[in-house]
Formats: sequence, structure tokens, C-alpha cells
Amino acid sequence: MKLKRAVGALTVAFAAIALPLVVASPASADQGDCQFYLIDRGYKVGPKVVSACKEGAEAWGPTRWPLCYYGLVNIGVRQEDAAGACTAAGW
Repeated sequence: MKLKRAVGALTVAFAAIALPLVVASPASADQGDCQFYLIDRGYKVGPKVVSACKEGAEAWGPTRWPLCYYGLVNIGVRQEDAAGACTAAGW
């Protein structure tokens, strides 16, 4: 009986930890926030900015922010603004 309870408790604990990771999807990151942040800073949002923000949104895990950041910096966005845009999007 104790083994069944232990297995049940472990199952509940695992589900509580794993469920948010399974439910969260790359689409939950908002590339629009990235773009709006840059618009507010005076940048023109064209295809290159959209692409950099989209790369961050479509990536999974810890690669989101760096993909967004370096994508923006490589097209001429100031480092501070790129960092802010990617952070504003929640990556």
C-alpha cells in the first residue's frame, strides 16, 4: 500500500512539473511584443525585423532569446534595444 501511495505522489509531482512544459509552445511567445518595442524606439519594422522576432518566437527553450537578440543586432538594431525587444516578448 505504501508503494502505491509513493508512486501516486511521484506521478502527481511529475505531472505538476511536466505539464507546463508540455502545454507551453513556441507560439506562446509573442513576436508582436518584440516588434512593438522596436517601433516605440523609433525603428522601422520591415521584413528583417519581423524575421528576427519570428525566429525567437519559433525557437524552443533557451535558444529563443539569443536567436532574437543576434538576429536583431545583425541587422543594425542597437544592442540595448535588441535586448529590450527580446525581453519584452518574454523570451
